[in-house]
Amino acid sequence: MLAPYDLLEGVLNEIEKGLKDDINENVLADKFGLSQVHLRRLFKFAFGWTIGSYIRSRKLAASVEDLLLTGMNVLDIALDYGLEYEQSYIRAFKREFGLTPGDLRKTGQILKITPPLQLFDSNRFGDGLVFGPDIVIIPQFHAVGKKYKLPFRDALVLALQYKAEFDRERMNIPNAANPNVYISINSEAETGADYSWFMPSIQVKTLDNIPEGFCHYSFPTSLCARFRFIAVTGDDINMATADGMYNAIDDFMSDDQQKFFLERKRLNIDRYDSSAYDGCLCEWEWFAPVIRKTKNDAPGNADGIIKTYKQELPALRFIGKKYAETPGGSVFDCTQSARTNTLPKQLADKILASLDNWRLNYMFEAIEKKSDKNLKTLYEGGDAYISLMRIKDDKIVECWLGLFMPEKTKVPEGYETIDFPKSTLGVCRVYGKRNSIIHYDADCRKKLAEEGICQADKTAQWFFQRFNWHRFFEEDRYGKRLLEYCYFLSG
Repeated sequence: MLAPYDLLEGVLNEIEKGLKDDINENVLADKFGLSQVHLRRLFKFAFGWTIGSYIRSRKLAASVEDLLLTGMNVLDIALDYGLEYEQSYIRAFKREFGLTPGDLRKTGQILKITPPLQLFDSNRFGDGLVFGPDIVIIPQFHAVGKKYKLPFRDALVLALQYKAEFDRERMNIPNAANPNVYISINSEAETGADYSWFMPSIQVKTLDNIPEGFCHYSFPTSLCARFRFIAVTGDDINMATADGMYNAIDDFMSDDQQKFFLERKRLNIDRYDSSAYDGCLCEWEWFAPVIRKTKNDAPGNADGIIKTYKQELPALRFIGKKYAETPGGSVFDCTQSARTNTLPKQLADKILASLDNWRLNYMFEAIEKKSDKNLKTLYEGGDAYISLMRIKDDKIVECWLGLFMPEKTKVPEGYETIDFPKSTLGVCRVYGKRNSIIHYDADCRKKLAEEGICQADKTAQWFFQRFNWHRFFEEDRYGKRLLEYCYFLSG
């Protein structure tokens, strides 16, 4: 079977080519190897139209050009577009446009027609498709399921595990409204926690007779943003797929032109109908409550540097890999960045791309497994992902990605290590959107120097960006994040 994008693009193209032929859902289903039921369901999920209604509207829209640009009689036009009787065409035309074909020719009235549906590159999503957001109202509903604590680092793996466990037991829940529709409810824990709450569940008609070991949640009537995803992965959503989903959601949250923002402090739900899965494609919906923006919805902090301080660091072992290096020379010239108050764009883009690649391929986890200690106890921010850089003669000569670990930690195969003695950091915390806060190195150096915190060593200096899970990967209600720039102070 074709990937979702190619499949639906092919269906739309065949409809346009067949407007004057006997194009219908039966022909399309046969051509693309789908059942009629699945094609109807997939088309409606993607575009919000029934495929029959869309074909009819496109035929009528195309016929308007023949009415206005040719002298063809109405019967011939009707026959061209697959209608055997003139009156059938006239009735359908009037239902669609509010006047008859003859009235249109007489009056020259401007009509609103149905244009061809299109897919765009922004809809591409790995091997799948993403649509939305739509702003919808979800009426109150009740759900019964099992509640789990979900650490951010292991969220995807554990979510699939907990869902599989719930699937084996959900048929024991009485009063199910639709036992085939799986609903996961995701809610934030207390501020600063490195986990969230995860509740796989199904909707129920009433909260009577909840089985032992299960819990319930009543979702209030809410204005929500809805995203729709069509994927080729069936029940198992892999990490790259999940990351693509949430990047689309992040784009929505980061758009200053939106009239709504997501209230992430409440919760979000996703919905998956197992009965709609045909063995090749699955349809998945994600909802989150939104709040309408008002003139008073200004962020509590302006973008930029919001805090500077010193931090004591124990002796640590950095374990990671170089992702940029030029032997005997520079990787990136910092002299220019000092004049523009940014990290070079080439380097900033490489940092974010490498960070995403490591997360998707569980490369940080391979390092973490070498320690039996909770990295949060090493020092404040000890469990953060690290982008480590070394500057020499105002040029960045090494770039690494990895983690700080307890000293003497064994190094996993394929990774390298750098040992740092007990030291002091100058820390600069920056607030803003993901693609802007990555550029604040020069501003942070200047601010730390002004406050007498950091005196840079001009011959060789290590510094790093600290990507804390809760502060960087979890946006606030304004779609913004925190990133820390940390500089080893000269001895």
